[in-house]
Amino acid sequence: MSNSSAARTNLTSNSVRIHTNDIIGEGAFRIAYAGTYIGGNRNNQEAVCKCFKSQYRGLESDFFRSDFQTADKAIQYAEEWNRFCANEETILITRGDVCTLGGRKYLVEPLIRYFTKFTSNNGWITDEEGWCGRYKYNKYNNNKSRFELTDVAVCSRRCSYGPTDLGEKGIDSFFHNHVCNQFCHVDGRWQRSRYTNQWFPKSSSTSMMRSSQAHLLNLRNQSTFRSGFGGILEENSDDDDY
Repeated sequence: MSNSSAARTNLTSNSVRIHTNDIIGEGAFRIAYAGTYIGGNRNNQEAVCKCFKSQYRGLESDFFRSDFQTADKAIQYAEEWNRFCANEETILITRGDVCTLGGRKYLVEPLIRYFTKFTSNNGWITDEEGWCGRYKYNKYNNNKSRFELTDVAVCSRRCSYGPTDLGEKGIDSFFHNHVCNQFCHVDGRWQRSRYTNQWFPKSSSTSMMRSSQAHLLNLRNQSTFRSGFGGILEENSDDDDY
């Protein structure tokens, strides 16, 4: 998927200088450092280098094992959206590379300046839902624009996409907050559950859960969650550069 028209990648730049004294973003789980590409098509361009904090290294293996799979699935959806929109409003998904420095793993991506949070995997959607909520449900818009997305999460019934995949309860929570509009049924009426629930506290932060607790995310399990309890963790993402 790295050569997809819907992918925003490091191109041929496979080396980066990480500025560990320059933190440009910090959440509950990860720290984002400034970086500079060395060589290749992105030589001297700005990069962002994200690594897990020491106390959350236990999530690292699950995350890196699934991150490219998650990005590739999001790129697949973005390609469908872009074809449907006929270039009226296109989406690019950031797909980085893993770099190891000093025994620590970093996810290295092209920097997006003035990052804006539109939605989260726990069901939160900004009051100005705009295009992003429509993208999560269908693939249509009439405005000529290009959007670049990073830190994507995919929720699946089998929890196949790592610690940010909140399974059936993540899907249910999204539909609990989504208000359908004229864009949702342009190619026929789409199926959605009649009865939904908000299983997580609504927050612009990204939620993560360990793979060992994925069974709690099945709708047959009635567990609900609050921040820092029951295995659900919140990652703050309020920084402008990330």
